[in-house]
Amino acid sequence: MDAPEADRLQMHHAFDHGPDGGVCVVRCVGGRPRVGQFFAAKGMTGTLRLDRIKQYDVPVTPLTPPHSAKVHLSGGPLVQLRYGDALVAVPEPGDTVTLPVRVAPDWRGRLEACGLRLLGLDDVPDDFPEPLRAHYADRARPGHPSALARSDAELDHLWDTLTRAARLASPEGEFHLVPPDPNGHEIGWARVRDLVGTALPSRVLAATGRAAFFAVSPDGRVLGAVTDEGTGKRIVVREDDWKTRRAVT
Repeated sequence: MDAPEADRLQMHHAFDHGPDGGVCVVRCVGGRPRVGQFFAAKGMTGTLRLDRIKQYDVPVTPLTPPHSAKVHLSGGPLVQLRYGDALVAVPEPGDTVTLPVRVAPDWRGRLEACGLRLLGLDDVPDDFPEPLRAHYADRARPGHPSALARSDAELDHLWDTLTRAARLASPEGEFHLVPPDPNGHEIGWARVRDLVGTALPSRVLAATGRAAFFAVSPDGRVLGAVTDEGTGKRIVVREDDWKTRRAVT
């Protein structure tokens, strides 16, 4: 039976999971998903129960579009789910609905979920570097990061402190960002306005599953980057010749 008004979640990233469920980052794309509901996905065996919803480590229910959150799902392995899968609420365990096909999440929606308003795409000066240059600049001095963070709260504090001191954002809260998408470097520079003003790494983490991104001041003078790697999270803020750096091997 079709369920066009069903509550829907879009899968982004699963972590800390096992054979009976686990934690993942999802985005609400329809309805008002709430704790206690059961969800099914195309190609998945059985159903999963939504046990907990957290935004910025605060329990919430229900979740509303277009917000993202960390959720705990139980009832089966999350390895059956892939990036972009749609989880659709079903009335009871074992019930079936017509499930949508797998779709790629919209990077514009992720910007909104991060609290960033898109103002333009590739709206940069003629001499502005390609987005991939930001990645090269971040790698140019990996042994000398601006700051290492031991927790998400410390990461937010360091990002706010370092980027304000360097004036990465304009007085209106505007800057350029590589869109939070696996193909972000191919999309180009997105000119955005931060509607919140603080704790950007935590917002990116909640919306995308990783606190990793590259941002540049409107004039291209300042580069700010957060990387989430096996050795931990680090922040790089550069005001030097990052625009002319070449890739290092």
